[in-house]
Amino acid sequence: MNANYLRRRVTRRLLAIVFAVVLGLSVAVPVFAAGGGGGKPRIVGGTPVPNGDLQFVASLGNVNYGSTAYGRFFCGGSLIDRDSVLTAAHCVKGTPKQPLRVTVGRTVLTSGQGQTRRVARISIHPRFDRTTSLTYDAAVLTLNKPVNRIAPISLAGIAQNPLEKPGRLAKIAGWGNTIKQPPNGSNGSNYPDRMREAWVPIVSDARAKDAYGPRYVGALMVAAGREGKDACSGDSGGPMFATLSGKRYQIGITSFGRGCGARAYPGVYTEVNAFAIRRFIVNAAGL
Repeated sequence: MNANYLRRRVTRRLLAIVFAVVLGLSVAVPVFAAGGGGGKPRIVGGTPVPNGDLQFVASLGNVNYGSTAYGRFFCGGSLIDRDSVLTAAHCVKGTPKQPLRVTVGRTVLTSGQGQTRRVARISIHPRFDRTTSLTYDAAVLTLNKPVNRIAPISLAGIAQNPLEKPGRLAKIAGWGNTIKQPPNGSNGSNYPDRMREAWVPIVSDARAKDAYGPRYVGALMVAAGREGKDACSGDSGGPMFATLSGKRYQIGITSFGRGCGARAYPGVYTEVNAFAIRRFIVNAAGL
């Protein structure tokens, strides 16, 4: 989550660093940055995801970043409809749609798993402004054709509020940096080829407010994680999700944080069931 360990693409790295300096935060910038976005998350303290699991988790790539899927990857996302992927606004703000590629059903970036699509339209929350804050950090990518045989994840609504009770566990997943990072500085980076997942405890708005001050807006965000368990650079845009009554719901979009797995600094996620966020997602995806 720290701008000091944004990885790869120089153009993205520079944008992310500028963004982080302006905010005084480490954002979950894409692993390989480039284009417009910032990024923070990768999975710290996680475990490898077996082939075939979490097929709704998407990897976002840019063909201008490299010649391989590993080199092109810069952010995560989630399939919320057959032709719609949810991600963080900071991942795609200012990025043209032409070079973007979205893959779902792929656990290992360099494998031939899953289905890859081009992006027909990028919809960014109209109130997102990366120069001032990370509120409304949500975007929907409309794919050029539907994905087959992969079930989308459901969006949390008001009825799923119990999933955000402090102390309750939620899961995060992605291909971000796996090395714990301090609030300031860097401990280096290690970006896995295979997706990783981790269980993180939901943190109260009061505790998140203590950590981030006015940058944390409880009405639009949800915080989760503990020391050694967190998202990090490269995990931006990926989902935080949990199960209620046997059904899986996405409750957050990986957004920002200070350090990765650092004591007293939980990860911050765009709250999917916040009215202004969910309404935007539903309208943009045509749900």
